[in-house]
Amino acid sequence: MNKLVVLNHKMSLLYDDLYSYIEMINNIETDCDIVVCPSNIYLEAFLNNSDYAIGCQNINYNLDVNNTGEISTDQIRALGVDYVIIGHNERVEKYHENKSIVNMKLIAALEANILPILCFGENIDEDYKEAIPKILDAYLKDVLNIDFITFAYEPAYAIGTGTLPSVDRIKEVTDFISKYIEDKYHKKPSIIYGGSVDSSNIDEIINIERLSGVMIGAISSNIKEIQKIYREVLNKIFLYFSLVYSIIRHIFRF
Repeated sequence: MNKLVVLNHKMSLLYDDLYSYIEMINNIETDCDIVVCPSNIYLEAFLNNSDYAIGCQNINYNLDVNNTGEISTDQIRALGVDYVIIGHNERVEKYHENKSIVNMKLIAALEANILPILCFGENIDEDYKEAIPKILDAYLKDVLNIDFITFAYEPAYAIGTGTLPSVDRIKEVTDFISKYIEDKYHKKPSIIYGGSVDSSNIDEIINIERLSGVMIGAISSNIKEIQKIYREVLNKIFLYFSLVYSIIRHIFRF
């Protein structure tokens, strides 16, 4: 299965760089599945010009049209958006989105056939073995099918800080998450990691055994940084699978 790389631009991409960024990312050759999550004002530009899947950074679960400044599932589905980020720590902390709101957003996305990227993680003073099950159970309340959810483990203390857990710690927690979801919900989850991911650490993180990929934050709108990530990591993955394919072809001579 291909690795998933989610690029969460937040508010960092400016219009002056928009089309050069789209041109750059269209020229990336990789076996990774890339999801670009730009600001809402750029969704149409990416949908019309980009070769990759597009995600929205937020939705409103309420279909009442009288919600100034919000965007509905009907609107982004009509645009052709594939994914939506739900439960991001910045929404939880800065906009006071509680577990009930995240749950309603998750259900709204699934009902609209939009693929949710569900973010969650413990605070620095919490025991992840206690905190994460409580968060997941609240977020997944009344959710009938988790097959289409990408679970994004993002420890709160690593969001936008440059401080991230060790690779061993990420592996330990994602192993716990995977086992918890499999035991309780009887499904094997797709788990990605987010929180201070950049070109200096993505190579180690993306190759953690149970991880299906990574989510990169505001730095993912930086053209030079994405090119560096591509050269140092994504291209390695592409070359690795190309080598494996060549070996298989040689063995079976097809």
